[in-house]
Amino acid sequence: MLRYLLFIPVILLAVSCKKEDISGDTKVLRTVTSLSEFESEIGSGVTLVFYHAVWCTKCAAQRPAVEALTKDDAIKAAAFLQVDYEKVKEVVTKYGVQGFPTIHIYKDNQLKHDLSGPGHTQAELTALVKALL
Repeated sequence: MLRYLLFIPVILLAVSCKKEDISGDTKVLRTVTSLSEFESEIGSGVTLVFYHAVWCTKCAAQRPAVEALTKDDAIKAAAFLQVDYEKVKEVVTKYGVQGFPTIHIYKDNQLKHDLSGPGHTQAELTALVKALL
């Protein structure tokens, strides 16, 4: 009997840990893994790129505002990318990123906005992207 009583919490824990259904949420902050992928992504349309480093606390502070953009229907036509400095250094080097966080907004392969450092609000970023759509 005691064995069955211990088994119930294990079953409840397993059931409560199921993954959420996010099938309706198709826009995400996509991770770039190569220079060729990056250049393909910024080639047409409006693309916001979040350059960061995993150890950067200022990047972590900026991330929520950037991630919130992916859920904004007013700018759903834009693409949202992230580039990890340590994993894709060739992109960071070629595109002249000097510090972190940095946000670049491209339109048809042309850099339109270069924002360095933390503190850029979701509203500010939304306005910049929306103006280019």
